Amino acid sequence: ENCEWKTYQDWLEPDMPRMRQILVEVHKAPGNVALDFFDKHEEQGYVRFHKEPNIQYNDGSCVEYAFLGLEKEFIPPKPKPADVTEVSVETEGKK
Repeated sequence: ENCEWKTYQDWLEPDMPRMRQILVEVHKAPGNVALDFFDKHEEQGYVRFHKEPNIQYNDGSCVEYAFLGLEKEFIPPKPKPADVTEVSVETEGKK
């Protein structure tokens, strides 16, 4: 329990055999580590296809995720955030 936050990068190492599916239960997601967890899986070609909170035996802070390993070509690149300084809105004459 809770080892997923320390070991997930090991699962995705190039010298590890490629897994076609991953099922993991995560516990009390620690902010930025959780964001990196999902980003790293996606970078390696894994997509989430199932999410289920474990509410029967705890308070819902444990969640099961299932990932499917795809070829990276199937995953579209993430859009880059818009630079708000480049956005101009003309309001003159509009009500």
